[in-house]
Amino acid sequence: GMMMMIQKRSGSNTVEVAGRIKKEIGRIEKRYPELEFSILMDTSRHVRQSINDLTQTVYWGGIFVILVVFLFLRQIRPSLIIAVTIPFSLIIAFIFMYLLGYTINIMSLSSLAIAIGMVVDNAIVIVDNVFRHRERGQKPREAAIYGASEVGLAVSASTLTTVVVFVPMVFLTGIVGVMFKQLAAIVTVTLLASLFTALTLTPTLCSKILVRLPQEASRRDKKSLYQKFYETSGAFFDRCDAVYGKLLSWALRHKKTTLFLAIAVFISSIMLVPKIGTEFVPEEDTGDLNVQVELPVGTRVEETDKISKQIEEIMRATIPEAGTIFTRVGQSSSSRFGVAFGARTGSHAINIGAKIGSLNERSRSTKEIGEMLRPKITALLGVKKVNIQSGSPFSRLLFGGGKPISIEIMGHDLTATDALAYTVKEKIAQVKGIVDVTVSRELGKPELQIEVDRVKASSLGLNMATITDTVRTYFYGSTASKYREGGDEYDIFVRLKEADRKSVRDVESTPIITTSGKVIRLSNIAKVAYRTGPIEIERQNQERIIKVEANIFRRSLGDVARDIRHIIADIPIPEDTSVNLGSDVEEQGKAFASLIALFILGGILVYMVMAAQFESLLDPFIVLFSIPFAFTGVAFGLFFGNVTLSVISFIGLIMLVGIVVNNAIVLVDYINILRSRGVGMKEAIITGGANRLRPVLMTTFTTLAGMFPLAASTGEGSELWRPLGVSMIGGLILSTFITLILVPVLYAILKRGSAARTSLKGS
Repeated sequence: GMMMMIQKRSGSNTVEVAGRIKKEIGRIEKRYPELEFSILMDTSRHVRQSINDLTQTVYWGGIFVILVVFLFLRQIRPSLIIAVTIPFSLIIAFIFMYLLGYTINIMSLSSLAIAIGMVVDNAIVIVDNVFRHRERGQKPREAAIYGASEVGLAVSASTLTTVVVFVPMVFLTGIVGVMFKQLAAIVTVTLLASLFTALTLTPTLCSKILVRLPQEASRRDKKSLYQKFYETSGAFFDRCDAVYGKLLSWALRHKKTTLFLAIAVFISSIMLVPKIGTEFVPEEDTGDLNVQVELPVGTRVEETDKISKQIEEIMRATIPEAGTIFTRVGQSSSSRFGVAFGARTGSHAINIGAKIGSLNERSRSTKEIGEMLRPKITALLGVKKVNIQSGSPFSRLLFGGGKPISIEIMGHDLTATDALAYTVKEKIAQVKGIVDVTVSRELGKPELQIEVDRVKASSLGLNMATITDTVRTYFYGSTASKYREGGDEYDIFVRLKEADRKSVRDVESTPIITTSGKVIRLSNIAKVAYRTGPIEIERQNQERIIKVEANIFRRSLGDVARDIRHIIADIPIPEDTSVNLGSDVEEQGKAFASLIALFILGGILVYMVMAAQFESLLDPFIVLFSIPFAFTGVAFGLFFGNVTLSVISFIGLIMLVGIVVNNAIVLVDYINILRSRGVGMKEAIITGGANRLRPVLMTTFTTLAGMFPLAASTGEGSELWRPLGVSMIGGLILSTFITLILVPVLYAILKRGSAARTSLKGS
């Protein structure tokens, strides 16, 4: 059979192109019924399934958010006012996407899934405050005006603190920039749209809809099921307010104990960090399994084909879930399949792929299936190397087609670097979690080498190009001319018969025509001998390089890389030779360095926004104390959720920098308002905390509700985005609790100290 790979143009839509190709294949099948077509690799299937799963995530996130709002407000009208924020914000986001030429893809849907729980935060704070003014007896219009203006600055600042964290992501470079530029842009626009909606549409709706208070409704229908729910839930929230008030009073009386407990929790999370594995980007289980097998170099392709059929039988018996199994023997060095699957070249190479099906249709992962296949294939007679890869071939094309572990040895001396590479291979093969260890350069390939006597050749008028072209034509063949018939054109390919090109004697007898027209044998001007030589010599930055590569199973990239570094440190390295860890380890290091800088920059920008809002340097400092505990929550979430720290979960941590301060901003801002009205320090803190408890919990739980489907998803592509959901949920839960207790305590300590210093200066 024939295998063909079709690659779309840059910028074109994967799903659309794949759909057109399938239609064209259908037309070709009708035209040539004797031909059978099988689609072996279709990246659009994974894209479509991932988009469908993410769409469901967005839907469920929106439903959960509305339910949370209703459970807290316990009224349909205020809940609907807040719910209106979601479609309005998303409509503006879609307009923005259209103007910039963004498509509905995995990244854009992930952005909406992230933003869905945050777009209601501003509306929640405003509706809650307007509702409090209505309860105090103000008319609907007055309550809407004063309620919105009272917290308008706080919600604007809280939105800007989130936005300023996302904006620098637009300027990220490398693979991380490619992945998150669109996410940052869409989330930023969606949040700004939600702020605009909350400051304009929400107060207007409040003035028109919040006309009747729940107490008035209760007098009309005291025995309804809704009223029972309202009264029961109201009593529950009152108890929560009372418990929080007592807890806050205790914390204010025992400030040192509270600080000690907070520091202890933070230190415990730092101690967890070494136990959390790290990786570059989580590998997706797309149902693609690829097995690369190598026989001894020089094995004839016929023998290789026999072994490949045995491997096919093993795979069919081991993988009943497999829909299609395809085999390629004697991989061509120019084939794009070789790049996509990281395959070797030569007559000794076997490449077998299997389409296992959707993750929802099987109980085993592709990595687990690969581990079952490895010992069975390795046991076959003649098999020298086995390399089993899972995941999308498209992602391997994107990231270079290599393995996650790649040790790069650079040096000019082939013998020295070969010896070092095989020493490293033997050592790292013993590391836990390492499988499929290979060396990129073979020790030697048997070949016939022709050494031309240049003096003799020159005396006969022959040069190296003439001799090389002649030998190549006789033994490999060349296109001599074209044959045309009936409008069709055919190549005339010439070479010696197989019987005349089988031995060293045949090569030595190769006729060479001199410039004078005389025919001589190749043996008259050259020596022919069997020798071994490298299959290929790789270069990087003009230096010779040999790579020791390996896959990882059931262990994190960071843990394996740490063990490998210790091993390399104990191996003597020859002079003029360097050893570096490349591939995913190198990319992870670069990405983490960029993200750490982004984390610090985010903190600085958040502080600047808060300083402008509070017109104080101390208040933002108090609020910033919620950020370290976002890290604590992320650490606990990753550890107990059995999730690694990757670029994806790191992005979640950076996003939390702008999110976790929002609750503290609303709390501190309201305490300042009460103090400006003459309320005492302790009373302002307790009253402010009690009044802001419900909106703080509501904004937290709506964000959690929006993130929950992302963290709990198990469909295709979930491996990529689940870490972000887990890290954000962990960080939000803990930082919210810390905000409600620690921030008021720090406010009391630092503000009292500031007031004392001010009075001393005055005296």
